[in-house]
Amino acid sequence: MMKKAVNDNKDKNIKDKRKSVKYSYILLILLILFIFQEILFRIIFPVPEILNFNRINYSPVFFEASSSELKYLSNASFIWASDPDGAESLISLNLYGFRGKDFSAEPNPDIQRIAFLGDSFVEGYLAKEDETIISNFGKEAQRNGKNYELINLGIGGSDFSTYCGLLCDMLPTLKPNHVILILHGNDLPPPPYNPEWLRKPISPEYSHWWLPRIYYVLKNVFSGKTVPHRWISKPFTFFAPVPAPSNPWSNTEKASRYEKFISSKITEAIKKGRFNPYSVDEYAQFKEHLPEEIKLTKHLNGIENFMAQYGKKIYIAYVPSRNQVSSYIHAKILKESCNSLGIPFYDFTEIIKNEENSGNHLYWNYDEHMRPKGYALLGKTLYEWWRKAKNM
Repeated sequence: MMKKAVNDNKDKNIKDKRKSVKYSYILLILLILFIFQEILFRIIFPVPEILNFNRINYSPVFFEASSSELKYLSNASFIWASDPDGAESLISLNLYGFRGKDFSAEPNPDIQRIAFLGDSFVEGYLAKEDETIISNFGKEAQRNGKNYELINLGIGGSDFSTYCGLLCDMLPTLKPNHVILILHGNDLPPPPYNPEWLRKPISPEYSHWWLPRIYYVLKNVFSGKTVPHRWISKPFTFFAPVPAPSNPWSNTEKASRYEKFISSKITEAIKKGRFNPYSVDEYAQFKEHLPEEIKLTKHLNGIENFMAQYGKKIYIAYVPSRNQVSSYIHAKILKESCNSLGIPFYDFTEIIKNEENSGNHLYWNYDEHMRPKGYALLGKTLYEWWRKAKNM
């Protein structure tokens, strides 16, 4: 009887040992699978260092993007096209939704960081990545033996409120050494100044390397946001084709009114989302706004005071619309306002006018943006001016 009990106990120990080994193998397999999944997820799903800093927070002006893309823009892309000019550009966006390569939250202490603010001229519509104002600024700097980290924060369709809101969050978060704001003719007159634009910067929400990547993936899924992935998404068109409600040509009454005085090829391009529908009657719009008296002192003073809190200085440049053939009142007032506040200012009007008058057409025939050679001239000239201005 005792011998049987001993044998039963021995069999139980063996079974317990086998069960323990089995569970150990299962745990080992699960651990290996978790590690494999974690490595795979880290390769496929990158995470920005700052989770709550994204282009879409400042100007959600994308007419064809899906609802999920409108909540978060990360490694996305879109097309800006002008079929009448036979031109289009593919704009690839980084993890933060801005054009250009990814940037780290903390700047490299050995390389000065320069942030550029502005609209589609800064972002570089109808230009390749190496043809933008910022890229040409960098090329000219390198020709002068200088190397800077350049961050393109241009947002097409934006205005002063966008620039101020972006500056408010960007300056303390990305800590650039210099900030250059490039204004375009259609930025003026600006909306009435609101001190709230520059009052409360975001509290950066940083990602953590030690958290499983699946945590961030599921967090985006449950919040209805796009899950950032390593590859650039299939591009969407900036303007939706008819019959999308966002396309003015979907309004038959408005379309019939404009189609009387524009060519059929432009009409067709607009309907396909391949030409800016708001360019129609552009001259009448500028005729209305250009003579208006503009008031910029509050806007510029607010920006300057905000920059001073961080010991930084703003540099401002002005690009006229193709409809402006002289300095006109807006550029003059902008210059006077900057000078009165001690803000370095440069007006591109004269150099553009000289090129245009000599037969070197810098703008496209139909689209309001510049050809690559126009952006090249602006980038080179901007660097030469800024290099001198920062030492004054």
